Amino acid sequence: MKLTPVIILAAAAGAFYYFNHLKTSKQDPTPEAQPWPALGEVVFIHKGVPIYSNGEDVYKSNGKHYAADGYYYGHKWQCVEFIKRYYHDAHQHNMPDVWGHAVSFFDPKIPHAHLNPARNMQQYYNAYSEPPKAEDLLVWGGRYGHVAIISEVHDDHVIIVQQNIKYQPQARLPLIKKDKLYILQSDSGHRPPGWLRINPKS
Repeated sequence: MKLTPVIILAAAAGAFYYFNHLKTSKQDPTPEAQPWPALGEVVFIHKGVPIYSNGEDVYKSNGKHYAADGYYYGHKWQCVEFIKRYYHDAHQHNMPDVWGHAVSFFDPKIPHAHLNPARNMQQYYNAYSEPPKAEDLLVWGGRYGHVAIISEVHDDHVIIVQQNIKYQPQARLPLIKKDKLYILQSDSGHRPPGWLRINPKS
């Protein structure tokens, strides 16, 4: 499936609108008191993999991006591009399905703790018995959705890293434990449907 420029722009706009209303706690790497870096500048690095600025126009995609081996990362510098590039570069993990908006990375037809074959990752539902772990792929719903990497897990919160969210390449989300369930929440009330994991038995 090929994405047209209109669809790409709409997806970016949806992610921007969605996360403008997500009140996550901001971390120190790019405080809002500083000018947002120009297009293509590195704003954060997670385990050797850079997160790039999409400039002032977060609606815009800036061409397709491929790995040296031909694997398709996605459109520069959208949220999906970072997570696919991150798993490819840091974990040598290629997703069988290289297409789709962020929301499509979580398949609601797949049962809890089963393989998501399109991404070749184990899929876990939010508010179930499996806690999130560092390096999990976190997915938000909505019309186009959003994706991020969970970089740290603590007793009452997680830290995520993400691309194309201005001033928030790193952010904090509340983690609630209730009746042996793990609930990853956003302050705005938008609850991610779940997370995906590579090598779940490791």
